[in-house]
Amino acid sequence: MKISVPSKCLTCGGTDIVRNISVSQSVEVGSTGLEYRTAVVITGSEALLADLCTQCGTILRLHVKNPDRKWITKF
Repeated sequence: MKISVPSKCLTCGGTDIVRNISVSQSVEVGSTGLEYRTAVVITGSEALLADLCTQCGTILRLHVKNPDRKWITKF
């Protein structure tokens, strides 16, 4: 599947986009990311990445590097 990645900011029209910035947390209390199952009772966390417009600071998208996981959903 071909994914369309914005080449222009929808907020300001800027074209200076920094891609694949790691999303982190300031306090190490666990991981930030999407949870997936690696085995029967073992889970992992896929890191979130962001694409950012450096002209206005808008985050254009959040995404993961590896979308092919057994994602854990609630409800």
